[in-house]
Amino acid sequence: MDTEDENRKKTLDHMIDERFAEIFFLAKEEFDIENSSADEQKLYDLLGKFKTNLKSRCKAHFKKIKKA
Repeated sequence: MDTEDENRKKTLDHMIDERFAEIFFLAKEEFDIENSSADEQKLYDLLGKFKTNLKSRCKAHFKKIKKA
């Protein structure tokens, strides 16, 4: 069974994923990016790298705070 802390982390990860999906579709619309195009893949990769970096930095930052 998950602890409250684990549930909060899962919820935060899920929320981050949802927001990035929203950003992806809004950006596709805003910049007229076609489905299954090279530009769509570039956008997906760019947002994926940013999302991974954001999650990593948050985890590192909050580990430091918990230790203090």
